[in-house]
Amino acid sequence: QPPATTKQQTPKNNMSDDHEPRRRWNRRNSDGAAWGGENSTNNNNTDDHRTRSYYREPVQISAEFRERIAAAARASIVTLTTFSLLVFSGQESLPVAWIGNVFAISVLKPTLGGTFLSARDVFVPMIPVALISWAVSAALSVSSTEVYRIVLPFVVAIFAMVVFLCPWPHLTMKNLMLLIFYLVVSNPLSLKNVATEDVSSSIQDIGPFFVPALVGTICIGLLVSLLVHVVMMKFARSTTASRQVLILMRQVSHETNQLLLSLTRYMQSIGKDSDVARQARTLIDYHTRRRSRIIKRLGDYLPAMRTESRLGLSNEGIDIDAIEAFAACAKKQQKHAELVQAATTQTLLGEDYTSKNSHVREVKEIISENLGYVLERLALEYSKSETVFFFINASKEDKEQIIHDLQHSMDEYLQAMRQAIHDAEALLQNNDDASRSTAGPMIRVRVTFLALFSFIHELRDVVSATKVTKDKSDKVAETAIARLLSCLKMKWLWNDISKRRLATKTAVGLSLASLWVSIRYLNGHLAYTHSVWVGVTVASISLETTGAAYTKALDRLWGTLIAAAYSLFVAKVFHVNAIAKLLALTLITFISTLFSNPNRPYASRYAATSVGSILYGSFDNKMLVDDYVPTRIMLIFVGVTIFLFVEVIIFPRSSRTIVQAQTVQLFEDLEQFFYQSSKSCSAITSVSGKDEEINDTFVDPLWMLRHGHKEVVVTSSLRDSVSAVKKTFALAKVEMRPGSLEPSLGMNVSLDDVGYDRLLSESENMIVQIDLLVVTLQSLRGYYCQISKEHPVRDLQWPSLVSASLLRIAQQLSEISDEFRLVFPHGLFRPGASNITSIIGAVSLFRRFAQVRLSILADVEDRHASYLDLDDIALSGEGARHTPGFRLTLALAVSAMLGVAQGLQNCGRHLERIVESSFPLEEVKCNENYGHTTAIQFGGSGDSNDS
Repeated sequence: QPPATTKQQTPKNNMSDDHEPRRRWNRRNSDGAAWGGENSTNNNNTDDHRTRSYYREPVQISAEFRERIAAAARASIVTLTTFSLLVFSGQESLPVAWIGNVFAISVLKPTLGGTFLSARDVFVPMIPVALISWAVSAALSVSSTEVYRIVLPFVVAIFAMVVFLCPWPHLTMKNLMLLIFYLVVSNPLSLKNVATEDVSSSIQDIGPFFVPALVGTICIGLLVSLLVHVVMMKFARSTTASRQVLILMRQVSHETNQLLLSLTRYMQSIGKDSDVARQARTLIDYHTRRRSRIIKRLGDYLPAMRTESRLGLSNEGIDIDAIEAFAACAKKQQKHAELVQAATTQTLLGEDYTSKNSHVREVKEIISENLGYVLERLALEYSKSETVFFFINASKEDKEQIIHDLQHSMDEYLQAMRQAIHDAEALLQNNDDASRSTAGPMIRVRVTFLALFSFIHELRDVVSATKVTKDKSDKVAETAIARLLSCLKMKWLWNDISKRRLATKTAVGLSLASLWVSIRYLNGHLAYTHSVWVGVTVASISLETTGAAYTKALDRLWGTLIAAAYSLFVAKVFHVNAIAKLLALTLITFISTLFSNPNRPYASRYAATSVGSILYGSFDNKMLVDDYVPTRIMLIFVGVTIFLFVEVIIFPRSSRTIVQAQTVQLFEDLEQFFYQSSKSCSAITSVSGKDEEINDTFVDPLWMLRHGHKEVVVTSSLRDSVSAVKKTFALAKVEMRPGSLEPSLGMNVSLDDVGYDRLLSESENMIVQIDLLVVTLQSLRGYYCQISKEHPVRDLQWPSLVSASLLRIAQQLSEISDEFRLVFPHGLFRPGASNITSIIGAVSLFRRFAQVRLSILADVEDRHASYLDLDDIALSGEGARHTPGFRLTLALAVSAMLGVAQGLQNCGRHLERIVESSFPLEEVKCNENYGHTTAIQFGGSGDSNDS
């Protein structure tokens, strides 16, 4: 025994006590520069044998860099082509070349289908907007100049209200439509409303066909963006969405196979090799998260892929129905994968570890022996089925054989799970200590089995549904007239508070900006002939939230300054060379796109497009760059100032305040949910069962969880409480990003981005558990409606235990909400009403959920021990019909409750971080007498003057 023990505890590298750890890298003196550092000529890396020499730091060319290069190349080609067509062909027929480039860059997307959708969203509403603006401009032009000046602010305000309140689905790029209307309507007045007669006589009108020319210029820009992607179809690395979708499908399939392989290793090693099991849990967590990110990207490409398919531009051999079925299946499977992740990677609080409890180890060994290799065969059959149905063209006979093999593997896995539970509980019967200590692992094993079985069954359901769908006739396409009538019947967005505020503030801001066109002094002396840029700026940066609008306004200013400096340089150096100007414009577009910030791309995109608008002047192209640049900077600054004044002063709204309010409201809504769920669960016990023979369809242990629960109706109170929780979370999530971007003026504490992101992530996980909890409550009620009145499981009162556990969580949330009401009387999670000590005391109540979790698990352990004392309830006879599915439902309900309780405990930690990082320090009041302090007495009273 002693030699064996010594050998087991010896590290793998057999390092002796007198041997120092060897140094593997010498990166301490590296400063990260391209050239630098030290090389060592000694393998031991000692300081005495080090020689200095310069070497090249490793450079990694990532996929992001290649994507940036491709995006920058596309944008620069679009700019070069657009200006070449519009400038060198002459601008008599198609003026304002710069606006064609603006729209071309705006609709340019990474894929062909995405670019076409963006171009369609511009072109379809542009035609009616251009006709309306043309008619309005013509009507105003025939009137006197004084009438034009008075009416213009009201006209643009009315149109802004109409655009932003319109519910039509194709009117998505509302800022661009408003920009077109404002250019057409205000530009005639800006050219003739000047201060002096001398200037007035030298002005040329824009002409009667300016609107068609403007539309033609924009259409050329849209066509160039599409043409770039169409040309790329001739190359191997085309930019079609269908190609990207196929790549992402392969990645999803790879991550799925790796996830199943990791789960197989986990099942084969639990109770036997803890190191392998820990590594497998890490891989399960990694592949689940990575699979979620890839599925999200896949869903983003699907609309573009459908568009390419309708246009006949997708790759040959693409089955759109199969791809959409794969995406839908993967999205449904992700919920089960995350449940597997939670059950395998998170140990329940109070659960004994394998190395410390022999009963836990024995139970895990039994589970491993029964499920390990069966799960390996199931994973293999799943991989074969997925490949046959989605990635290769197999015959009908091969597909039917694959379905049969997959179903056979699923039946084997189901039978193996039953046998594993039978063997494990046979070991635990008549042993209260063992049954209590293994309750937690048994719950996690059941949840893992249920999630994995449902994961595989999703593929089985999708394959069956695909076969049925192909036999049905296609749906009759809706006519254009029917679509038009349906759009006209849509309700306008006036009742939506956020949309109404956006429309109103945009109308007010645009009216104020149009005063630079209407007032003679502002237009003639300060802004002639470019006074429209104030309104163009307001129309461009008007967004729904203050944070988003503020960020876009700053990005527009920075982009203007960069473009102005670059344009001045180009104009000075290449003032007579048109080709050099065009190449310089192409270069800045490439650089701006390459170095753009993914979170704030507007600044780089606007800098690139502004260079073109500066170099190629105003509408008549008769102003020098040196004179145009200062005027443009001034007018854009004025436009930003006007809109921020309207945004902050006239229509103040704080996303930051909304996030702080929803943070407190969420826990009150959760309290209401748990009270309602406890009431619903307590009523399950009184449900009467059936006396007649049960239908054979209910023998399937997973039928109720997968389908049967849908027939059970929940109470309206429970349904409303779930809806309230989701609405509160959705509002906080939507406002989080704009709230973090709002300017911090000291009037409200800044949001801690890390703390609130973690809090929202934890809340999202809790909502998933809440949905799962509702499903289990429906399933429990369904089982009690099916099991007979004499069924032994009724004597254990499982619904009462679940109800008591839910009530315990609700009571703890009630205590927290009451304390929050005292420290946050205004319902906002921010300082001001109470001191930090009181706030920390209220937040610390979330730590009590650890005790709540322990008490729930203790009750489950006691009831589990009582359950095993019953005579063969899960082994034979009538009790075996519903017992497997019933116990799986119970395990899922307990897991969901413990998951929510753990999430609430984690929310407390995140709130503590928010208080620590964003709440200000309290002011310490000093004594009026300088230098006089009060003594702190320890152990007794004393005279403070002794100090």
